[in-house]
Amino acid sequence: MAKEDEGMCFSGDCGKYAVVAALLIAIGMMGGGYLLAQGDYSPDVNVSSGPTYPNVYVSSTPPDHVISVSGTASKKVAPDLLNIQIRVQTESANARTSQEDNAAVSADLRSKLKALGLNESSIQTVAYSVNPVYDSVYSCEKPLNDCHYDSVLIGYRTTQSLNVELTMLDKGGDVIDAASTAGTNQTFIDSVQFTLKDETRRAVQKALLKEASGEAKSKAESIAQGVGVSLGKVLSASESASYYPAYYRTMAYDMAAGAPAPKTELSAGQVDVTTTVSASFEVSG
Repeated sequence: MAKEDEGMCFSGDCGKYAVVAALLIAIGMMGGGYLLAQGDYSPDVNVSSGPTYPNVYVSSTPPDHVISVSGTASKKVAPDLLNIQIRVQTESANARTSQEDNAAVSADLRSKLKALGLNESSIQTVAYSVNPVYDSVYSCEKPLNDCHYDSVLIGYRTTQSLNVELTMLDKGGDVIDAASTAGTNQTFIDSVQFTLKDETRRAVQKALLKEASGEAKSKAESIAQGVGVSLGKVLSASESASYYPAYYRTMAYDMAAGAPAPKTELSAGQVDVTTTVSASFEVSG
């Protein structure tokens, strides 16, 4: 009887033990879950050492309360630089003669430009090409009347494009007139551009940056006041700038025989310079 008593429960003791065991298991599971939630199991990455560009992407989520605005400032500026692109184009039955003719006309053009007071550094070749010239001939073959177009090589065309840079803007018309006398219908004006020197453009854009930044901040303050929040620190800022040189397109025209050629005059106008600043501000309240 003693051995049988070892495997028996009396007065409901087994039920009490089961309840206590269940409670202990539940408490242990809850505590373990809490500890797991509080732990930091992210990898320890040291980006201060190792390769220059580690294979690690670090991102941060911006705050939810942000006002993003942009401000723009513009100014019209008198140009201080003139670019004139002149094309010298010659054709001949063979490529060598075409190139030699082009060299002769280009040399004559350079000589005339230097006579106006231009330096060699102001005249730059920006493009040069030699290409075959074809003519289309329509023919029909009998007796089937098979008609088609054939391309026939008739010669070669050499093209050299020169860019003439002028700081003396009033000489622009003289350059165009001089170009028209080089060669025989072999020089053409492709473009005339009034623009700004690099140092002038940078100085103007720098001044506009301050104005555009002030406008962006003023907009942000107005928005914050309107929605009843307080404007905080700047979270990000970026800028972009553009300017639009004045272009003139040229047109060929015929003059009556014996009529004096009119002097070419160019109007510089003004160059539009624009700067935009985009900024994000933190807000509270």
